[in-house]
Amino acid sequence: MPLSSEQFDALFDDATRSVFRLETLPVYNPVSEAAPLKSYLAGDPCPRVGITTPYMSQVTEHVNQGVRRYRVHVVHSPLTDYLRYEMEWGYTFTSQAGEEILILDTAEHGRPEGLVDEDFWFFDDTHVVRMHYRDDGEILGKDLLEQPDLDHYRAQRDLAMAKAVPFNEYWSAHPQYHRD
Repeated sequence: MPLSSEQFDALFDDATRSVFRLETLPVYNPVSEAAPLKSYLAGDPCPRVGITTPYMSQVTEHVNQGVRRYRVHVVHSPLTDYLRYEMEWGYTFTSQAGEEILILDTAEHGRPEGLVDEDFWFFDDTHVVRMHYRDDGEILGKDLLEQPDLDHYRAQRDLAMAKAVPFNEYWSAHPQYHRD
């Protein structure tokens, strides 16, 4: 079932135990994020310093309510410019807000057998939203699966998490990707 932005937002609002995200692409939203990526690559200062975004506020509120917010991003190094930007100008700040971010670098740890190339959100282990993207990473839409195979999505989450490392550990171990 295709979801509107409002319906998608409601899933976050209604979550009581957990919100998990599996990301598998090397680039997301190249059109809508073109300007900040260009600024990042030009060496401009990060606009997020000292700013709390609505997403960060939501993460902090969830964590304070006992809702686990976590994600695994499956990457293959060397990192794309976009992934460097996402980590340095995104994950650095959302992890400080309380989101558990893990990186599974398949060049370093291999790809777990059976792990699919499928982006999804998993709310309270009961609601699955499949994300759809163009080949270039621009979002096409999102679908709430009406009768998801919950065991499959739990297994995908667990496979990705088994070899992933915490973002801060990954980022500290890879200074070659840092802009400065």
